[in-house]
Formats: sequence, C-alpha cells, structure tokens
Amino acid sequence: MLKRFFHICVLVLLLNACGSREAQRLLDQAEAVINENSSEAITILDSISNDGLSRSQRMRRLLLLTNAQNKCDTVFRSDSIQKLLVNYYESHGTANERMLAHYLLGRAYQDIHDYPNALNNYQKAANHADTTDIECDYALLSRVYGQMSDVFYHQNLIEEDLKFNNLAIRYSWKAKDTLAAILGMAGNIAAYKGMGKPDSALSICEQASVLARRYGYKNLSAGILGGAITILVEKDSLNKAKTFMDIYESESGFFDENHDIVKGREVYYYPKGRYYLAVGKYDSAEHYFRKELREGKDFNNQNAASRGLALLFQKTHRPDSAAKYALYSYTMNDSVYANMATEEVERMKAMYDYSRYQESARLANEKSEKMHKRLMVIGFSTFSIIAITFIVIRRERKKRIAALHHYKQSIAELAKAQSEVIRLRSHGRNIETALSQAQSNIEELNNYTSELNLLIEKKEIDIEILRSDIEKYQSKETKEREIAEAKLKDSEIYHIFDKLAAKGNLPSAEEWQQMYMMVIDFFPSFYQFISSKKYALNEKEFNTCILIRLHFRPKDICNLLGVSSAYITKIRNTMMKKLFGVEGNSKKLDEEILGL
Repeated sequence: MLKRFFHICVLVLLLNACGSREAQRLLDQAEAVINENSSEAITILDSISNDGLSRSQRMRRLLLLTNAQNKCDTVFRSDSIQKLLVNYYESHGTANERMLAHYLLGRAYQDIHDYPNALNNYQKAANHADTTDIECDYALLSRVYGQMSDVFYHQNLIEEDLKFNNLAIRYSWKAKDTLAAILGMAGNIAAYKGMGKPDSALSICEQASVLARRYGYKNLSAGILGGAITILVEKDSLNKAKTFMDIYESESGFFDENHDIVKGREVYYYPKGRYYLAVGKYDSAEHYFRKELREGKDFNNQNAASRGLALLFQKTHRPDSAAKYALYSYTMNDSVYANMATEEVERMKAMYDYSRYQESARLANEKSEKMHKRLMVIGFSTFSIIAITFIVIRRERKKRIAALHHYKQSIAELAKAQSEVIRLRSHGRNIETALSQAQSNIEELNNYTSELNLLIEKKEIDIEILRSDIEKYQSKETKEREIAEAKLKDSEIYHIFDKLAAKGNLPSAEEWQQMYMMVIDFFPSFYQFISSKKYALNEKEFNTCILIRLHFRPKDICNLLGVSSAYITKIRNTMMKKLFGVEGNSKKLDEEILGL
C-alpha cells in the first residue's frame, strides 16, 4: 500500500513538472508575439491555467495579460491588479518587469483620471529602467515618457509635454522603433505651435515627413504635412501650402471616394479654408469653413470654423453680427477653457513634482547608504591589505638585514683568513730556503712545515666554507655586482690607497685587510681565482694582482708595496706563467687580469 502511494506521488510530481514546462513555453510564446499581435497573446495567456503554476509563473502570466490588454486599448476601471503586480515585482523579477508594472499602474490611474498618481508611477517606471544594461527595454521606456507627454498635452502644459515627448523620441530611436520615433516627432508640431514657434513647428514637420517616406511610411509622410498648411498660409508660402495640400489629400488615406475627409479629422477644413481665403477664393473658403462647422461637432472644430468665418467676413467687409459674435464667442471660450485647464493641471503638476521629489530623495538616500557601506568595505579591505603588506615587508627586511650582517661577517673572516694564508705561504717559502741552507735542522723544519701545511689546509677549509656562504648571498645579489666597477672608485678604502700611492706611503695591515674585503665584495670571482693558486703567489705578487685589477699604475704599485720599479717589472713578467701557464710580458698580464 505504501509503495503504491509512493508511485502516485512520483506520478503527480512528474505531471506537475511537465505542466510547468508547458506553461513556461506558452508564457515565452505569448511574450514573443505581444508587441506584434496582442490579441493572439491574450488568447495564449487565457489558455494557461493557474493550477500547477509557481508563484513567479502566475505573476508573470498576470503581468503579460495586463500588458496585452493595455496594448488592445482596454480602459482600466480599477487599479487593484496593477497594485498587486507592483507589490510583487518591487522585490522580484528584472528591472524591465518592475518598469512595466509601474507603467501599467500609471495607465490604470490615467484611465480613472487620477493624473497625479499616474504621473508619479510613470516617473517610478522610468527610474526603474536600467539604461546601462544591454537588455534594457527602451521601447517600453519610450512608451512611459510618451504617456507622461500625453497627460501634459491634454492639460495644455506645453513645455512639459515637449520635454517628455523628446525623451520618448530619444528612446524610440535607441529601441530602433522608427515608426514610434517619427510619430513622436510629428507630435511636437502642435507643441511648437502652442509655444508660438511656427518656424520650429514647420521644420520638425518637414523632417518627420521626409523620415517617414524614407522608411517606407508613405501615408504617414503625407498625413504629417497637414500640420504645416496653416503655418505656410500665415507665412504667405501659398505655393508650398498648395503642394502640401495635394500630397495630403492624395496620399494620406484620410479621404473617401467623394474626396471627403474621414470622420474625426474635419479640423483639416480650417487650414484648407484659410488657403482659399488667402488666394481670394472666398466662396471656396466659406464652403469649407461651413462644412467644418456642420460636420465637426466638437469644441475645436466649432471654434476653428467660427474663427474662419469671422476672418472671411472681415475680409469681405460684411460686418454682420453673426460673424462678429462667432469671433467673440470663440475668443472668449478659448480663453476660459485654457485658463481652467491650466489652473487645474498646475495644481496637479505641483502634486506630481512633490511626489517626484519625494521619490528622488528616497532613491538618493538609498544610493547614499549603499555608497557608505561600499566605502566601509573598501576602507576595511584597504587597511587590512596595508597592514598585512607592512608585516610582510618588515619580516623580509629583518631577514635581509640578518643575511647582510652574516655576509659582511663572512667577508671579514675570509679576508683575515686569506691574509694569514698569504703570510703562512711566504713563511713556508722562507722555511724552504732555510732548509736548503741548514741541512742539519732539516728534520725539525720538516716537522714544522708539516704542521704549517696542516694549518694552511685548515685555513683553506675555513676559506671554502666562508666562500660558500658568500656565494649563496652573492647569488641573490647578481644585479648589484653588475655595477661593481662603477661603485669601485666611490669606496672609502680605494680613496685611502689612492692618497697613499700619491704620497709614497705604505698601507697598514688593517688597511690591506679592508682592501681584501672590498675586492671579495666587488670581484668575488677574481679574488677566488688569484687565491686558489696554492703556493704560486707570494704576498707581494698577490697584492700586485689586486692593485693591477683596481687600475693602479705601475708607479703607484711600487709606492704601495715599497719596492722598486725593476722589481715590479720582474715579478709581472714571471706572474704570467704562474697565473695563466703561458709566457708573456707585463702588458699581456695587465690585459688578462683586467679581463677577469
């Protein structure tokens, strides 16, 4: 029984998973067609049952369905669904979905004539648009600003209308929606007229018409030109006005087979009547003004027709009371209407500005808090990195100082040991000479020589150990050795020897030991070479090699060693054989030593 229950549960889960995947597919399909065919999108969304859907799928279905209904020009009677969407998407979904939710709530408020809340939600929708993201829905952002422009247009706030309509045009181009961009440009014609800028209105009209024709919207291109006819008549550009009228009537698609304009566009009879009035065809002008008065029953047509007739009667010198009354009535009604609309919407705009500034303050505060937290994290991280770096550098510096101290100590011990070796070698040679002169004491001297050799060997072992320590350190300091030649003449001991040579004075044993230390430090390979020739060089020969390597002249070498120039010449001639195993003169010796 338990096993059967388990199988049933698994089957239910599989069916739910399959249903969820199918629902996801249908949601994606509806979203793909919603802009081109919103009715088809509604049909697809209606076919999806909420049963088995996750919460995110149910909310996405409701968002897409409400958006599709809005695209079908559904008039919203309530804001409850849109508020539900806003509450959910404020903490879920993408930036585009949050923008859409607030946009739909704004549309609901606009339909129920709550314009302050409509504008407030349009502004919130725009604030949610992430224009730094390549996935930003610029087409939706364009619609948001277009609706804001529409609200201000119908309330006669022209500057606000123009401002937001230009934003709508900008984002239509970014969305590559050329039709929406061109329609937005055409919408600016009335705004520029209302601001008393006929040249700007005419310029934008012609630009929009040219663009519409370029992108293949022939009817739209012709329809846009209707907005320029009155301006051209008032500028006395009658030939151009006639050209625009002919294009408008033949290509816009607004006229039936009897050449009558479609219902709702009777306002065109006013600019046409104005044209005939300007060219002196008064009967035709009166015909079209009366046709508009007869067929166009709305406020705008009645006032336009009355104004046209008033102008006609004035021009034909028929100052009858009907014409005068029509002109007076139109002027008064137009003034009262404009004043009432402006006062009402100025109050609304103040409410909107207050809401907008509140929202801006909230967003700025949130941004400031985020920035403060970010700076705290960056500051702590920077401090930690600096502290760790300081500790590591300090530890490495201690190691380096210790290694340098050991290196210096090793050099001093090596120089001392080498000095002792040289003296012992010289002493050994003296003993050998004594042996040849005093055969009677040979056994005693041999024993002493053996002990001496053992002592020399021990010192040489010490030298090798010290040299090994030095070489380890020198392997880390290779780059510094490359500039040894340059640093040579700056050393203190070099300057001491240079002064002693100039005055003809001999260096002390301590000064020679300092010289050995410097040569070991600057020329370790050279020093190893001359010191490795066991019993080959006596002390003067060893020191002569060092002074040649340090670029001292033969005269200076004589002064520093306390010998004659003949002696130096002699030993330099014999040292070539000892050091390099070949015959050669003193010049050749200098070249070989300086090349080490």
